[in-house]
Amino acid sequence: MNKVQTEQERPSAQELEDRLRRTMTDYFLIGAWRDRQYYYSLTEQDLKEHPVCYCGIFVNLVMDGELKKAWDVINVFPENSFYNLSMTLVHPEVTLRKFVDTIRYLKKNKISIGHVVLTAGRPSILNGANDFTRVAPYIKNHKKIFTEDVNYLYADATGSSIYNLCIAEYNYQRDRLFDAEVLVSRTIKEFDTPTQRRLLFVALYLQSKILLANGKLVKASSYIKDIRNFVKKEGQAEFSYNIDAAEVVGALYENDFVQISKWLKDKAPDEYAEFCMLDLYRYMVKMRCYIVTKKYEAVIALAERLRPLLIEGKRHMDLCEIDMLLAITFYRAEKKEQAFEYLEHAVKNAKVHGYYRLIGDEGAAILNLLIDYMKLKGEDYFLKSLIQIARSMALNHPMYLKTVYNKNVEFSQTEIGILKFVEQGKSKEEISECFFITENTVKYHLKNIYLKLDANNACQAVWNARALGILG
Repeated sequence: MNKVQTEQERPSAQELEDRLRRTMTDYFLIGAWRDRQYYYSLTEQDLKEHPVCYCGIFVNLVMDGELKKAWDVINVFPENSFYNLSMTLVHPEVTLRKFVDTIRYLKKNKISIGHVVLTAGRPSILNGANDFTRVAPYIKNHKKIFTEDVNYLYADATGSSIYNLCIAEYNYQRDRLFDAEVLVSRTIKEFDTPTQRRLLFVALYLQSKILLANGKLVKASSYIKDIRNFVKKEGQAEFSYNIDAAEVVGALYENDFVQISKWLKDKAPDEYAEFCMLDLYRYMVKMRCYIVTKKYEAVIALAERLRPLLIEGKRHMDLCEIDMLLAITFYRAEKKEQAFEYLEHAVKNAKVHGYYRLIGDEGAAILNLLIDYMKLKGEDYFLKSLIQIARSMALNHPMYLKTVYNKNVEFSQTEIGILKFVEQGKSKEEISECFFITENTVKYHLKNIYLKLDANNACQAVWNARALGILG
């Protein structure tokens, strides 16, 4: 839909109501967000005749990060009325007690809601429309209650599969990869239905992360082809934007500057234009792209714009993630004090909620930072576990989140020869003797080599050269 429409094209309240009733089929949340100017401009008479349009106003306020105003919309309706209950269930600030009590009231009074969007804006159940990370232990210990409650909210009785996917993510974050893989594999076929494609994307995305954690390089295109086909057939869905971002994550593992820069230019969300919480996953990916392209000020600006919205929505995992990304940013900018400050916030949050993989998955990008931080703070079991995960990821995926190299830079035969001798552990004196040049000339060549490889020392230069295939 174009941003500028004529009055003739302006949808009526009835048309908006009809669109909302198709939210789970062909009118996805991104479509509702594009229509937000029309929902916000509805008159009192429009809303009186079409009260379902309050739901359109509500979801747009949530996507705009206006959570207090979203509560005001809920309170337009009497307590325990249909609209009051249905919107309360999906408000990001709803407490676990209120969430459970609302479902029990619905069941007791035989009030049917239909479907509730559990994940939107991020390919995750634990951290989708609501941040369920805070209630994951409860879910794990109350399978029967959780499954029955979700089945009541979904006509197709997917409670057991949603439970398995929640616990798969829970296990993944705690580095229980085998348990996570067993559970997520069960869900993929069960979510291959028109109303559950969001959850299918979540399952496939989690499976790809497990494969990466086990040392395999996974191209996004290999696991989202079916999702793309569905989007073409059924219309534009919010997860279609996340597909593009997921492909860029693959490019970050391969240090593919062309794809990274193209996404940044053509498809990345513009944080200085219309801001939407549905773009949260894409904002996180964009911060990583900023890191590899050394746009550190942009990382900081975007993270701090997100922070107040995440605090208001009590999104623990997202807050942990931006603190971690800021720590990496300041560390690369050689500002260790600020890096340690943000890392301390991230580690405390991760320790409380068990986000082992959230931090460890950053691999080489965070490994040295974690090691330096532990030297400062002293040995700690949790920190040692994070370092172990990060070290494994660094070994398996050495190019992930590396500063983008100019692969068109050429190396002279002398530079390649010196690099090979450095790889063998030869000293500058030994290299100078082999090439019949002075040690100062060797130092000059090494300086140029480090510059081309964006390395600070010989070890890093050899590592980067191997990853780029320069050393064969």
